[in-house]
Amino acid sequence: MRTSRTAFHCGCEPSSAPPRLHRVRSPTGPLTCCSDACARRLRRDRRQRTRPLARCSACREAFEPSRADAVYCSSACRQFAYRRRLSPARTTARRPCYRPLPAKAHQRVVRERLAGEAPTPPAALDIGKAEVRAISYAAARQVIERFEYLASMPAVARFCFGLFFGEHLGGVVVYAHEPGENLGSWDRYGYEGRIITLARGACLPWAHPHSASKLIRRSMRLLSERFKVVTATVDRDAGEVGTIYQAAGFDYVGTMTAGGRVLVRDHVGRSVSGRQARRRFGTESVHALRSLGIEAMPVARRGRYFAFLGSKVEQRTLRAAVAHLMKPYPKRAPSA
Repeated sequence: MRTSRTAFHCGCEPSSAPPRLHRVRSPTGPLTCCSDACARRLRRDRRQRTRPLARCSACREAFEPSRADAVYCSSACRQFAYRRRLSPARTTARRPCYRPLPAKAHQRVVRERLAGEAPTPPAALDIGKAEVRAISYAAARQVIERFEYLASMPAVARFCFGLFFGEHLGGVVVYAHEPGENLGSWDRYGYEGRIITLARGACLPWAHPHSASKLIRRSMRLLSERFKVVTATVDRDAGEVGTIYQAAGFDYVGTMTAGGRVLVRDHVGRSVSGRQARRRFGTESVHALRSLGIEAMPVARRGRYFAFLGSKVEQRTLRAAVAHLMKPYPKRAPSA
């Protein structure tokens, strides 16, 4: 069979060998792709462009539907609507999905609790003279497991950096592999191969108030040149709104995926991801994990921030890919 040598609709150039055509349906006729992976990407992109935002029937908030007939933004809202139909008097008009935001972030609570127990700070806490240097995994782990809400290091830690006041370590950040990159989640934005996650971070109670923002910005300069996008998440169950990322100039996009997730803590209190729980315990079901004596609870998905590196042209191009998702910075309630 004779094969056309024109470019495919997925944008790839045909090779000299006859390709195996993969077709995608469209109103104007079938679109040809060079491979099954390109066909899946083209279907996903077309579905993303043609599907508008929907409004949840339970909490009345806009969300990005995963299917055309989606009515609720999460399983929690679906269950809330079901209970409201059964017994309207036992439900409220408030957002049903998750618990209210704590008054203080977890790390602030820890710093206040350990303020009297913390070692004496160095004589001169000059933030201008503080230096950011690469540190070992073991040194970062000692700080993260003590002060971080998740109390554990990421599954795949790529880089660890520390903020030093002289010879005293005052803060730690850990960069990790972005899990969604393996699933093709960032292909539509052009971030594949260039995105990295700021997965963990904590400062000691005696550190300078501006330590976190300086540590984040300076450590980003020490990353490999191939990384142009730094993403970070905030957990509302830890009382986080991302004040540090706002001070460091990140852009906020909110929750990018509808639904919820499961927070699992093992027998020693360390956080375990859903994928790790499935590998270690054979399941990530909340009821099944609780029957095994493991702490598990449904929690909200994390909000996400982005920062962009490289030249001004690169930063503008990368930011434009998620500009339609950007939202105003979230703020903590005045009463908090």
